[in-house]
Amino acid sequence: MIPEAELIKREIVVRNMALTDEVRLTRKSLVRWIALSLGLISPKETRTIVIDVLDVLLKEFAQGKKPTTKEIYEKVQRKRKEPVSEKTVYYHLQRFAKIGLIQREKGQYFISKDNGRLRESVKKVYMKEIEEAFGNIERALDSLEK
Repeated sequence: MIPEAELIKREIVVRNMALTDEVRLTRKSLVRWIALSLGLISPKETRTIVIDVLDVLLKEFAQGKKPTTKEIYEKVQRKRKEPVSEKTVYYHLQRFAKIGLIQREKGQYFISKDNGRLRESVKKVYMKEIEEAFGNIERALDSLEK
């Protein structure tokens, strides 16, 4: 292992993907596209629970709701043919919160305190990470030039 690997604070993946007419045909394919483009799933992902959780969140936020873990779990459960663990749903919610895509307060999830637009909140989270990473890269390059 490269010694500097332990210095990784966070890793973000943003994929530049074509947004084709076929992708836009169904909500399901759009949600999968968003999950893949934001690095929430890998290209070879076979588990779809994270997509179902994301879909429920997007629907709830679009309606201006602030759902609880239980409400999200129940809606995910209704979407799926096979049973899903509440712990699994909670795990994905925690993952989204750790990334900064959602926040939780008083048991309710929401996209942002200061801005209710999902696209702006997502962009803000990813751009903050990118700017911090490139700030460090620039300082390292400056050090090499000296």
